[in-house]
Amino acid sequence: MISSSTKLLGLIGYPLGHSISFYIHNASFQASGIDAIYLNVPILPENFNQAFLGLKYLPIWGLNVTVPFKEKVIEFLDDLSPTSKMLGAVNTIYRDKSNRWLGDNTDLPGFLYTLRELNLPQDVIYLVLGAGGACRAVLYALVEYGVREIFLTNRTYERAEKLAEEILNNKGIVIKLLPWEEKEKVRDKFVLINTTSLGLDSKSNPWDSSLDKAVFVYDLIYNPPLTPLLMMAKENNIPYKNGLDMLIYQAAFSWKRWFGFMGPVNIMKEEAEKIICAF
Repeated sequence: MISSSTKLLGLIGYPLGHSISFYIHNASFQASGIDAIYLNVPILPENFNQAFLGLKYLPIWGLNVTVPFKEKVIEFLDDLSPTSKMLGAVNTIYRDKSNRWLGDNTDLPGFLYTLRELNLPQDVIYLVLGAGGACRAVLYALVEYGVREIFLTNRTYERAEKLAEEILNNKGIVIKLLPWEEKEKVRDKFVLINTTSLGLDSKSNPWDSSLDKAVFVYDLIYNPPLTPLLMMAKENNIPYKNGLDMLIYQAAFSWKRWFGFMGPVNIMKEEAEKIICAF
């Protein structure tokens, strides 16, 4: 039951038809006895400035931010967490006691949590595909996890080059670059991580060769739950994972900013799996 005391939260981005955050947060509010509601708030990119300024005057408890606004929103916030400053991106907004709007990024801890949960090896090569916002969080998480050798490749080489330079400047870690056409030439054992959109259509695959040297395949795409890349891994008996847990953990970490405690991971995961199966 919505009342005058119901806390208002939501997701801003565009488009939002694919997002399942609406379902997992509302189910978790209900299960946890929290008087709150979570709404999808699609904003056309050309209207973002006016729309977000308007949102700041509404009694909103907190927000999540997705593409294409994770970087754009920063200029409208009063301060950022150290993680958001480092990544140059925000996915969680909350108010402090002085009613300031603050930004944080829970993608990095969300992905790092899954690495630790999987207990993936640190002494093999990690080959990361892509160079977008999600990739940035993944690379910083790998550095924090203690991975010793990271290779990065992207269809636009210059974007990968810029990202590798950023991490060198911020962390003192050398990320080795590979041209996209040469990514399959890695001959040592490796963990493959796809952060690109290839696979969202259930047809495209970022990998054209054998996976015989892969010890684990991680695709950040969670819908479809089994992309062509993950199907390859499954057919070759290689352990694999999609991005659903990262989605869940970044959502659960958002609760720490909004309510002071971690969101109910099991409930979120159960609801997410239910929704994806219904798609």
